Amino acid sequence: MPFTENVISISAFVIALLLLIFVVDWRYFRDWVVVYLFKCNLDFIWGSPVVNLKLIEYPYHWLPYYYDTSILFELWVFPILCVLYNQVTKNRGIGPIIYYALLFSAGITAIEYPLERYTGLIHYIDWSWFTTFYTLTITFLLSRTFIALFRRGCDYFER
Repeated sequence: MPFTENVISISAFVIALLLLIFVVDWRYFRDWVVVYLFKCNLDFIWGSPVVNLKLIEYPYHWLPYYYDTSILFELWVFPILCVLYNQVTKNRGIGPIIYYALLFSAGITAIEYPLERYTGLIHYIDWSWFTTFYTLTITFLLSRTFIALFRRGCDYFER
């Protein structure tokens, strides 16, 4: 992996780790583990076909002999950001839930677009920044829906 891509990848890993350690409210450990694992599964199920259908390619990524997708983003960075999104929206109504999903998606897209243009970490083939934006928004909202249903189920079955 070239130097620039390596520095960006390591920086993303470390920043996500620091967010996980210092920003996540661990009083809700059960919820955040569920969100994290749900998001990993969703990203891997959704992300792998996107790569296999040649919509996106990751020229430089970790474990290239085993995976064609960016496991750093799909199994580490994005799930952690999703935990933070769910933490921010935990006790909020539908308006803020949608607002923050759009805000988080815009932030990630704003970082991904220059990475696509100026590095070898990601290459859009039949994809665009807007596709990234709306798919991220959908997955944030799906994770929020899932954790709401999970909490409701836990409350119901704990009686």
